[in-house]
Amino acid sequence: MAQRLVQKVQSPALPIPTGGPLKPYLDALNNILRLFFNLLSSAVNSVVGEYGGRFIEFPNAKFFSTVDQTASVVDTAYALQFENTYLGEAISIVGTQITPLYSGVYNFELSVELTSTNANSKELSFWVRRSGVDIANTGRMHVVSGSGGVDDFEYSFTLDLTAGQYVELMWATDDTGITIDYQAAASPRPAVPSTLLTVVFVSAVPETLPTP
Repeated sequence: MAQRLVQKVQSPALPIPTGGPLKPYLDALNNILRLFFNLLSSAVNSVVGEYGGRFIEFPNAKFFSTVDQTASVVDTAYALQFENTYLGEAISIVGTQITPLYSGVYNFELSVELTSTNANSKELSFWVRRSGVDIANTGRMHVVSGSGGVDDFEYSFTLDLTAGQYVELMWATDDTGITIDYQAAASPRPAVPSTLLTVVFVSAVPETLPTP
């Protein structure tokens, strides 16, 4: 059983009227307050109990692509595509732009399937763009080589966003012989998306925002 880290809420002991002309009124008031506090305690304890977290809702999303994605020009920025939505609770996507409904710190988990179409060694770059501006120090590099070789690139990061800001995940390559590759279902496995992204709310934005 999970260790309880939050003290359970208990209804207060209301004073019992001893008499006087206000006793009927105070008795009725106490009954109403007692009912309210019991309901409040039950609701709070259902959330902070050992397994109460299942009742909490957080913004979350899962987007993926079922099309091949290529770069027609080397060393040119392209936005990764996610044209399918599996989950989209308070986080939406329009085109390549991912937008949260609420301000907060969000965790992004990206997976990209790569297939090489020639024997050259190919250098790929991935980075994060927020509302049209590249975010410093978010770049990642990945190398793929060997004709027909299949590789997977994964990237995890957290990012502060205010309501209305959007995120695009960018990529570029120094060789056009690389495909972000969708693979149709083939027994015994299901289909493999070319890109897969999950987004989960982590916390409220800090009072002092970090410098990009």
